[in-house]
Amino acid sequence: MDLEYFKQRYGYEEEGGIWYPRVTSICSIIAKPGLDKWLANQGSFTAMQEKRRKITDWGTLIDKTIKKILKGETPEINYAIRPSIDAFLDWLKSHKVELFDIDRKVLSKEHFYVGTLDVLGEVNGNLGILDIKTSSGFWDEQFIQTAAYFQAYNEEALEKAKTHWILRIDQYQECLNCGAKRREKGGESEIKEDNLNCNHKWTQPKGICELKEVDNHQTYLDMFLTAKRLWELSNRYWLLQIENYPKKF
Repeated sequence: MDLEYFKQRYGYEEEGGIWYPRVTSICSIIAKPGLDKWLANQGSFTAMQEKRRKITDWGTLIDKTIKKILKGETPEINYAIRPSIDAFLDWLKSHKVELFDIDRKVLSKEHFYVGTLDVLGEVNGNLGILDIKTSSGFWDEQFIQTAAYFQAYNEEALEKAKTHWILRIDQYQECLNCGAKRREKGGESEIKEDNLNCNHKWTQPKGICELKEVDNHQTYLDMFLTAKRLWELSNRYWLLQIENYPKKF
């Protein structure tokens, strides 16, 4: 890896050719024990990469479909994600949502980073930043990420965002005999609460759409800034070679 590769992989050059690290790059340093355990159980590095690619493609498909719907378009919906999209459409009917922007790049000059937020809009009258996730639950690192976007957006916005949310979209099948739940993403299957002695009888896939609002923004922003300092220390060899990058670390 050379300096140019590092810069392209982990950040963007913005105003005046100044390079900023991306939020997602910084957040990659945060430990994810559940993900690490999952990766370790994939049998081989190649198998892990392939499974991860399929799950990422699955999430990207849902993300793109939902953003088209929010824009007022009528996208073709892949049958494999239909339960998830139906759950989102049901959620949309029960909430007042006004879209202002999608995939908006935001820049923090105060803390020196850049990122791209999913959705800027109002939900039930509150202006905020909404991030779409296809995870099995809500995790701290999700709100760490949105806290960074929230901070960067509000540094320059005339009308400040009031909050940020995670919109979790998922789907599963339930066993009628033992209650186990099976999640399939991109052809990859995972069963939770599995009873190995059960002759599973699965229901049709059921979609889930849940909105969760941040409960302590400042705590999550502090966690992001701490992660940024750790990321900078871990990458100081490269950052010291970037002429206009602040050397505060």
